[in-house]
Amino acid sequence: MTHAGGPTPGARIDGISRSSAHVAALAAVILLGLAAYANAWRGAFVFDDVDHVRDNPILRDASAFGWNGPGWRELPNRSVAYLSFTLNYRLGGSDPTAYHGANIAIHLFTSTLVYALVIAAFRAPRLAPSALAPHASTVALVAAALFVSHPLQTQAVTYIVQRMTSLTALFYVGAVVLYARWRLMDAARHRWGRRAVYAGVLACAVLAMRTKEIAFTLPFAVTLYEITFFEPDGRRLRRLWPILATAAIVPLTVLLAVRGIPGGEDVATTALAATRVQTDLGRLEYFLTQVPVVVTYLFLLLMPVGQNVDHDYPIYRSFLAPEVLSAIAVLAAIGCAGAWAYARTSARARRPADPAARLVGFCVAWWFVALAVESTIIPIVDVINEHRVYLPSVGFFVAAAVGILLAARRAVGVEVAPRAAALAGIGLACVLAAATLARNRVWASDVALWTDAAAKSPNKMRPNLNLGTALVEVRRFREAEAPLRRAAELDATSAIPHVQLAGVLLTQRRGAEAEAELREAIRLDPRDPEAIFNLAVLLSSSNRPADARPLFARFLEIAPDSYARARRIAADRLARP
Repeated sequence: MTHAGGPTPGARIDGISRSSAHVAALAAVILLGLAAYANAWRGAFVFDDVDHVRDNPILRDASAFGWNGPGWRELPNRSVAYLSFTLNYRLGGSDPTAYHGANIAIHLFTSTLVYALVIAAFRAPRLAPSALAPHASTVALVAAALFVSHPLQTQAVTYIVQRMTSLTALFYVGAVVLYARWRLMDAARHRWGRRAVYAGVLACAVLAMRTKEIAFTLPFAVTLYEITFFEPDGRRLRRLWPILATAAIVPLTVLLAVRGIPGGEDVATTALAATRVQTDLGRLEYFLTQVPVVVTYLFLLLMPVGQNVDHDYPIYRSFLAPEVLSAIAVLAAIGCAGAWAYARTSARARRPADPAARLVGFCVAWWFVALAVESTIIPIVDVINEHRVYLPSVGFFVAAAVGILLAARRAVGVEVAPRAAALAGIGLACVLAAATLARNRVWASDVALWTDAAAKSPNKMRPNLNLGTALVEVRRFREAEAPLRRAAELDATSAIPHVQLAGVLLTQRRGAEAEAELREAIRLDPRDPEAIFNLAVLLSSSNRPADARPLFARFLEIAPDSYARARRIAADRLARP
């Protein structure tokens, strides 16, 4: 299909060929990204990286991802992400540098796709007549530069395990860009090429669905792109139905998985249980909480201060809560702005706006579509997480780039505006890159990460517990005592802080205090093998073998095979007269 209007591939911009301008712009984006993440390469495995990546036994065996291997069976909707970790291990072992390098490469590639997404949009029939179309490369450069440099992206890039998010975004944006390319190709001249590109769209969709569940909305994003930028015709549904069919992959995978679980015969009940993540929070309460959370995401994009790996966020249970009502007003205003942009650029508009407004409407819709899986009615234990903004932020940054160019046209005039907008966008991106460098230092180690989190969420148990645990692991025992005591105060039902605190006290030869902590841990959790074993050892070493023997016996009854060394010690102590 040919398209009307817009710049031609051979056009020149101020004496520079358009292709050379694109190469220069993409090079600038990549260099900016490399600068922003220059200190992320040597970061350690932190938080969930340890269990899900560094110590995950499935990732040590490439054959696990062979046909019908455990890598596909046990991790179906995230198997592509885990396969990428396996390849990392095969190439570089457990050195985190290679993992960080792969994450940064994915981020840079996705940034170039953001650039391509904007260029393709302005070449589409609905946007080609726009006054901004000749300056599409400026909008694309600013959008990609802001995307690649913003510090809010660090949780999806520097945090190794969240490759699940950034890799999904790469396939997601790639599918939309390929679809745009397919629609803009001449059907008569590129018959086989178009088929190959359409196959690429489907491949990206399937890979995205197998990387993380947020890709469920990808077919709807492609549909949104078609409706926004191309004129309606009778073949629209025929073009889209193969892509829309891929939306079944994620829910079908969930249903097939739960059918294999005992009790999974009641598909409806089990599927409802499967669409919640480690929480009993009601769907309505989760939805009400997500309304202000989404506004918080917007604030963090506008003003990236107070970033935190573990936000202490309240749960809202009423529509009448002031925070919920004010957030509804903000989101409704954004939604109305998007609807206005579509209405003012429709064929029936009495006073049509510049077609570029349609791109802003698309960005608003993209924002809400991309957040739909994690920020609506599927309860997740952490109600707010910064990596969830990575994919939706594509829409935010493209809209921001359009706004910067329009502001420049108003401030300095039409002729100078593209250069002024590019300089303003790159200047802002450089400031954001400096903030990203600073934020990456927080991800350098568990101690740095949880020191930051505990300072920002002092009344939340997990940051204090994880800080104390991280300090114990680097043998800073005296420093670990305070956060562990704070964690125990904040969650009076958890045995874990007491077990950790007992270990810290024992390193300081404070046996009586350690014994009290272990007994409290066992009171809270009578089947905690670590607490039972540690108390048994403490009593045995304190010349109280008669008190220790029942504890060793109980430990042997309940301890799993993973406690092999401790089980041998317990058996040996029981065998002694």
